[in-house]
Amino acid sequence: MRRFLVAIATAGIVLGACGGSGGGTVAAPTPTTTPAPTQKETSDQAMARLYELAKPEGTVAIYSSMNNDDAKKVFPLFEQTFPGVKVQHTRASGEDLVNKVVTEKRAGQDLMDVVESNLFEVKFIIDQGYTQKYKPASWEDFPEQLKDKDGAFIAARVNNDLPGINTTKLPAGVTIKTWADLCNPQLSGKIAVEQGDVVVYSALRKILGDAEAQRVLKCIAANKPSLRSGHTEMANLLAAGEFAVTLSSNGHRLAQLKNEDKKPIDWARTDPIITDVQGMAVANKPPHPNAGKLLMEWLTSPAGQMAIQSTGRVPASPKVLPRYPDLNNFAKSFYISVDLRTDFDKDSDFWRTTLGIK
Repeated sequence: MRRFLVAIATAGIVLGACGGSGGGTVAAPTPTTTPAPTQKETSDQAMARLYELAKPEGTVAIYSSMNNDDAKKVFPLFEQTFPGVKVQHTRASGEDLVNKVVTEKRAGQDLMDVVESNLFEVKFIIDQGYTQKYKPASWEDFPEQLKDKDGAFIAARVNNDLPGINTTKLPAGVTIKTWADLCNPQLSGKIAVEQGDVVVYSALRKILGDAEAQRVLKCIAANKPSLRSGHTEMANLLAAGEFAVTLSSNGHRLAQLKNEDKKPIDWARTDPIITDVQGMAVANKPPHPNAGKLLMEWLTSPAGQMAIQSTGRVPASPKVLPRYPDLNNFAKSFYISVDLRTDFDKDSDFWRTTLGIK
């Protein structure tokens, strides 16, 4: 999910094969024919207007990293609210999502209406000129860190990245309150790290400072962590007792395991909480322009945020509390911003070298 370096490399191959380049001049987004409102609308008014325009379109196509289980809970609620407008959900993330969008666009295919995924990936797609600016009516409900000031993107959901703990496997006397606590020698061979989590290290550099972040990662590496691929699988293995702790797990999955599956799971109450932003944008040439904007309006509305809450994931709007409030009620959030892309190559090199990732 966070393998942005791979995503950029993959996209660059596609661009080169098609005669383009990642740093070249891109076409300006083509405006759609959706009539602009004559005055400021409420969320309900905007959706009512767009629904009438979307009915003849009949479909909205979203490319999203939202897993299929969550999508089966969220998108049917949209379809029930707006009969006659069906959601076509294409699940993709990381390099697969970037590669898919770039390949289609370079081939002259305009197949998506909305893209939604990790902010690094969405911002790359934005930078290629493949999206347009749009501010939904609920714009003011969202913190500035979760939207672009000019309307290039907005988030509908976030991920809290927290050290996961199996309470029955944690050695006696060991507590995990900070990332540095993972340096405890008693945790040797008992830690798991998702090998694509470079951005967690990037965030730690901003939170702890370069020297301390490097020290922490080095001592975690000295504890011989198990390198894993996939946060869901890693969380499931944590619950099964494969290891005692993780450097970073998706908070909502830990909460599901603890509260729904009654597993011996907890998480470190870090301060701050590293929070991954899931950006969302309208395509520059959407095949269903009104339906695309309608979906964005709904996902950012109270009803859409409640739908996201029902999956256990954390809604982006602070007006809708998480299903599991103890995921983010203990400290402020540190939002992963696009600024962290600046040193990504350097961070990736240090991460991979330190942890021995080939």
